[in-house]
Amino acid sequence: MFDFALPPTVKGDLLDNFLAMGWFRIGSILHTTNITWLNEIEYPVYWLRYNVSAVRLRRNNTKLISANGCFTTCCRPLELNHETVQLFNKYRKRTKFKLGKSLDSILIDTSNDTFDSRIMEVRLHGHLIAAGIFDVGKKSIENIINIYDHAYKQYSLGKFLILSIYKYCLENGYAYYYPGYYIPGQEILSYKLFLDKQATEVYVPEQNTWVGYHEFENGIPHLSS
Repeated sequence: MFDFALPPTVKGDLLDNFLAMGWFRIGSILHTTNITWLNEIEYPVYWLRYNVSAVRLRRNNTKLISANGCFTTCCRPLELNHETVQLFNKYRKRTKFKLGKSLDSILIDTSNDTFDSRIMEVRLHGHLIAAGIFDVGKKSIENIINIYDHAYKQYSLGKFLILSIYKYCLENGYAYYYPGYYIPGQEILSYKLFLDKQATEVYVPEQNTWVGYHEFENGIPHLSS
């Protein structure tokens, strides 16, 4: 199943409603699907969200925040510049994910006309080493892409960005943080569960509802069909 929509503006309550129904942004459109392909093999797709107020950071997460205390973070409205583009180009050369050739080609809407987009920047001595791009609604945010300089890979900057965006949600009263889709058994996507499995919910399209990750993991009926 695949469906898409192209509203002229997707902000505030409208974005919240789409996200709550298992839709997500790709470029300048919204889409929903329950399958994808990796290496020409079909896999089921499940959309995730974090219940922000329910998140309880484990020791390894607080240790990561403490270890990365030398970095500064700042969130601002999205506006691509040479520094951000240069970081993306570095990231794309080293990442295992298949990515578009440019941030422009991935985001399409870089002027914030359709979506209300922000960028979370991580810097060391003023130098940009990581950035997370996300859209904000009234009560929800969706994380579009996180990029970082692999020269600082030992600092787990991808996870640190998730923690930084979670903190932004907490401080600004957002109820839900949507990190995208998850494919059970695919280690490359397991980082989306590290924040707090207890606070992670999975969308079940057949029931048009969200269930706790552990209920999902333990086998809801449609998984065995």
